[in-house]
Amino acid sequence: MARMVACSVLYEMDITGDGAEAALDSLGRMMRESISEEPSPPSEITEVAREQVRFSLGGEACVEELASFGAESFSYPEEIPQFSRELVYLYLANRERIDGLIRDYADRWSLERMPVVDRNLLRLGIAELLYRGDIPANVTINEYLELAKAFSTEDSGKFVNGVLGSIARDHHHGTGTA
Repeated sequence: MARMVACSVLYEMDITGDGAEAALDSLGRMMRESISEEPSPPSEITEVAREQVRFSLGGEACVEELASFGAESFSYPEEIPQFSRELVYLYLANRERIDGLIRDYADRWSLERMPVVDRNLLRLGIAELLYRGDIPANVTINEYLELAKAFSTEDSGKFVNGVLGSIARDHHHGTGTA
């Protein structure tokens, strides 16, 4: 759950342009107030809007699916877990290296064209692989694989698994200082 909350923070930062503190505050307030996050798409969605979603989030993206992101199988805790905060700040402290690795390993996918959820799952997964040597690589990869399968496109699980697996093989030394 903490990994998904961290992904939600990065997702909000991507979508709104807010910094980490604003995104953490916003999500934390929602969780404390037990606000149900059940957005629904407008009744009339223009083709231009649909095309913008596909361009921003990848060809498979669908406005209706985006509106129900995580609604069925995920409920937030009452507070943001400390591990979520740690992951967000671990990524931010190492953003250039992590985004560079994504660019290097995500074959034929630019960081900007990648689905937002996949991009942020990879960011957090790589941060965890490289800088949290106390967590076994196979546990990290499996957790992000399951999140990708649950919350992103049909092919996201294989994509996230492949990228994280390659990075773990090439860069993870189990010391936390890869």
